[in-house]
Amino acid sequence: MRILITAGGTGGHLYPAVALIQNLKKKIPDLSILWIGGKKEWEGKIVEKEKVQFRSIDALPFPRPISLKLLNFIMKMAISIIQSLRYILSFKPELVVGMGSFHSYPVVLSAFLLGKPVVICEQNLYPSLTNRMLLPFASRIALSFPESIKYLPAWGKKKAVVTGNPVRERIINASRREAIRSLNLEEGKFTLLFLGGSQGAHYLNKVAVETLYLFQEEEDREKIQFILITGEKDYPWIRKKITENKIKGKVFPYLSDIHHALAASDLVISRSGATTISEITARGLPCILVPYPFATDQHQLTNALFLEKEGGAILITQEKLTPNLLKKTIKEIIENPGLRNKMKKASKKVGQTKATQNLVDLILEMGRN
Repeated sequence: MRILITAGGTGGHLYPAVALIQNLKKKIPDLSILWIGGKKEWEGKIVEKEKVQFRSIDALPFPRPISLKLLNFIMKMAISIIQSLRYILSFKPELVVGMGSFHSYPVVLSAFLLGKPVVICEQNLYPSLTNRMLLPFASRIALSFPESIKYLPAWGKKKAVVTGNPVRERIINASRREAIRSLNLEEGKFTLLFLGGSQGAHYLNKVAVETLYLFQEEEDREKIQFILITGEKDYPWIRKKITENKIKGKVFPYLSDIHHALAASDLVISRSGATTISEITARGLPCILVPYPFATDQHQLTNALFLEKEGGAILITQEKLTPNLLKKTIKEIIENPGLRNKMKKASKKVGQTKATQNLVDLILEMGRN
């Protein structure tokens, strides 16, 4: 079977594609995959680890607000459509899967023009602009949340299948004991994970460092430890600053073994991208969510509101986030086992550990047809 997957831009689109590929390889012995993505170096490195063919296109995100950049966007989109048509004609896929990033648009449109069946995947609760525009050209849209259906037009609802957002198996199956040992942390301590997403989050990093300094004043400071994943830009100054802190912990610019960080953690303080939430809830972890305030269509806020409503998260908007408030919220969760267990159960209930298999089943069904 020949499958073309298109994803790029951020880990929120890339890692579900990785989870899908890893599962497909187990199910289809004669599988051949082509991945079409962007030109960022780290994208290519992620794809390279999966040992699949990779091609890049010149697509750019839609400019917001509309400006002179629109002309460059249109030019790059036209080039990307030509590139996509050439790749599809050469590879001859039986099915095309778009993971939702802006790279999906020229590829899915080209697949539609060539008569190829297409599945588009929506990670967020509120469908992205790309997927809303691609819906007419898709055979199916795979949703992460049942609530997303209400945002689709009546004719689009007929194409919807709720699969969940694919999560890598090692995240679901990782052992806490092995994770603690791998990260050189201590057994028995309450572990905080500060996670800004694949690109890092400067404001969240800043507040995290200041909050950890506040915890130094606590009598029970020896009972906690932390993992802080900063992103590349903030790593140098945070690494220098955090060495002065008496709280035991680990700082990483990026952690490919994110499954260890999640498995070792008792509480996650994070942005609320859809894939991050999928990974947190797959582990059944309680979390404090700080949505990125400039996300397109406020999709991170929508995601966070959903998980808070379900009981698995506490939402703090960035404008209200302060070190004192974050410390107070963390302490409330640490000191209240009843609240913590309630959040764990709610998180686990939302988590969709079968999501990858659901999407694979959909793809196999379409392939047979």
